[in-house]
Amino acid sequence: MTERLYHRDAFLRAFRATVVAHAEVGGRAAVVLDATAFYPEAGGQMADHGTLGGVAVVDVQVDDAGVVRHVVDGAPPAVGDTVDGAIDWARRRVHMALHTGQHMLSRGLLDVARAATVSSRLGETACTIDVDRDGLGDRAIADAEALVNAVIDDDVAIRAWFPTAAELAALPLRREPKVDDQIRVIAIGDAGAEFDVSPCGGTHCARSAQVGQVRILGTERHKGGTRVTFAAGRRARDVLAAHHDTLAALGRAFTCGAAEVPDAVERMRKDLGELRDQVRATQARLADALAARALADDAPRVALAIP
Repeated sequence: MTERLYHRDAFLRAFRATVVAHAEVGGRAAVVLDATAFYPEAGGQMADHGTLGGVAVVDVQVDDAGVVRHVVDGAPPAVGDTVDGAIDWARRRVHMALHTGQHMLSRGLLDVARAATVSSRLGETACTIDVDRDGLGDRAIADAEALVNAVIDDDVAIRAWFPTAAELAALPLRREPKVDDQIRVIAIGDAGAEFDVSPCGGTHCARSAQVGQVRILGTERHKGGTRVTFAAGRRARDVLAAHHDTLAALGRAFTCGAAEVPDAVERMRKDLGELRDQVRATQARLADALAARALADDAPRVALAIP
């Protein structure tokens, strides 16, 4: 089993380890270390990237025995070599905000709407939470988002540790652990007044303010429940910036301010509806006139198809 250095310090960006074996992942060369700060793809969280001995690490996977395999893009360092590892910190930071944000939003949806999380996925382009309740209303979504962002603004502490069996039994866990031993817990909030307590082996922020913000981007029905699409941290900022740019472009097109775009769109929709009705009425009158003319004289019969 590979020692997981990120369990002790999720902010560890560089480390030194020994190559203990070579391996393959999907036909690609990989190395096994005695210890690693690289997080492998697991629990819905994406794998870290970075470098090992100057060679790019492009994927990290873990097997059932807990052995972490670092997929490298280049010649792997030799077994027995001591190598310096460096984490792609920008990528890790995005993952930490997304994962902590997911825990917080899962708690918010549970508290506000009694919607328990069934599964979650933190993807390269989209993040989702599947809950067991169908038909989440706009008010519940807005209230859950507001609750989460209020806790973010409070900048509460976030703790990660391996409790004893007795300590674990006394914790108000949001969900049951998926493993039987070496259970790691993430608690968001001060001891005794936690906002959320959940078993998790992932990398997380140290304080809630580091999440930045959580934004719910949409919902859809999924397998009898609801799939909630969300963003957090830098991902949320990027989405909001893109939405702002789109709104600004629409404002320029309609020659109005951003706040007036919805009214401008509604006016255009109404005008298009009226024009469509006028076109249909004109087509009907034309068809009647042509039919009357054809019946009134000996002109060739004309068949007019009206779509």
